[in-house]
Amino acid sequence: MEKETAKKAKELLKDISDMEAIRDAMREETSHWWAFISPDTKRRDGDGLAFPDSFRKEFSIAVAATIAKMERELNKL
Repeated sequence: MEKETAKKAKELLKDISDMEAIRDAMREETSHWWAFISPDTKRRDGDGLAFPDSFRKEFSIAVAATIAKMERELNKL
């Protein structure tokens, strides 16, 4: 395996791991509200921006699709 290919594979593996952590957290939090929190959205109450139910569904689909896409990229390497 060439150095650049190995570097790309390492990056993909880390990204897949990060996305799987997001997916796993979503599974554990199904009965709770979700929010996007960043330095610019964090308010005094700490709630951030709440995810509406319809967005949660689309977000979950996007996470699964992204993981599948990255796994396909990794397999091509």
